[in-house]
Amino acid sequence: MEAFLETLIGLAVLAYALAEVLGRWMGVGALAWGKRSEPKIALTFDDGPGERTPELLALLERHGVKATMFLTGQKAEQHPELVEAMRAAGHQLEAHGYWHRPALLMAPWTEWAHIARSPGRLYRPPWGIHSPFTRPFARLQGKQVALWDLESRDWLEHDPAALAERLLFYVKGGSVILLHDGPERTLRLLELLLPRLKEYGYEPVRLDEMELRPLGPRQGLERALQGSEERFDVKAEVYKAGYRYNNVLRLQKQKYHGPELPGYPPGTPCMWIHFESARLAAMSPMQVLRAFRETLKEAARVLEAQPDVRFIYGMSYLGEGAKALGFEMHPLPRRDELLSKLTTAWFSWLYRGELPKHLFSDPAQVVYMTRETLLSRYGSAKPAATPSSPPPAPAGPQTPPA
Repeated sequence: MEAFLETLIGLAVLAYALAEVLGRWMGVGALAWGKRSEPKIALTFDDGPGERTPELLALLERHGVKATMFLTGQKAEQHPELVEAMRAAGHQLEAHGYWHRPALLMAPWTEWAHIARSPGRLYRPPWGIHSPFTRPFARLQGKQVALWDLESRDWLEHDPAALAERLLFYVKGGSVILLHDGPERTLRLLELLLPRLKEYGYEPVRLDEMELRPLGPRQGLERALQGSEERFDVKAEVYKAGYRYNNVLRLQKQKYHGPELPGYPPGTPCMWIHFESARLAAMSPMQVLRAFRETLKEAARVLEAQPDVRFIYGMSYLGEGAKALGFEMHPLPRRDELLSKLTTAWFSWLYRGELPKHLFSDPAQVVYMTRETLLSRYGSAKPAATPSSPPPAPAGPQTPPA
């Protein structure tokens, strides 16, 4: 009997752990973002209605923005006039559960009532936390779980300007941004954020105006790895080459450590190109070409502020296409070529679900553009934004506290 109970407890712990990993961390089966090739993004607000809801509604109306509100059922019953004001203003109203409690601390029958008593077609669990019952209960009640792909971190005690800069650095076409109806800093954050989002070509809309699909295992892995990408950007002081929704490059300043290039030995100050893979994967070949040309104008702006940088470079097997943009080619050592192709294969599978044609038949090379070429070809355009390195990521949990 004791062994049976231990096995039962072990299976329960495993079930709850898998629900948390697959449900909240990866978001498999949930809605989390829209089409990356389009400028539409969604602002979503949890935990309302509350005392600052009228201020939030006035701010959104002032900026001409419609949002999606995930309402706590108990608060909605206490403030029906605020719910009606949200609806009258044209915002989408969805479910955040009846109580603001984590699923892990609710009995199954309590979680059933928690979901059932909060009306809406979409359901966002408080903190995104899942139990093994969250998804089946939501499905049985005709609700689709909706999460996010970008956290505002407005629950942290940080400068709203720094929070806004971080959002502008990581927002993409199709992003679903998690915000909260409550903190005063959220209002200050939005006053800074909304004008710049529109300036850079983004179009804030309701969730039901976006093309959303449940995440599969591959997209879930992509979502789970977002935190590691941000930690790398902060540690390596990566620059963003343009803030527009279709900009596709980030730049990392370093001492060159590849094979010697004509006139550029190892140790030469340069910038290593990082691709915005999620955006590129959603674009057609013509969209990619246009996006590279526009982003290289922003890269030229970065180099204008970095007079010691002599060239930008990356590693690619698509050398002929890069030539049309002004890049030069140089052979890679065998080991570096293999590493480059394996890296390309990984990112292509992660973001596209397929391997590139001719990946292992065409040679991978160093593709680089000298400072003089970049500035002469792309340096005269007026950029839409002044690129900068990412703001320090605010320390604290990825999931908002209670």
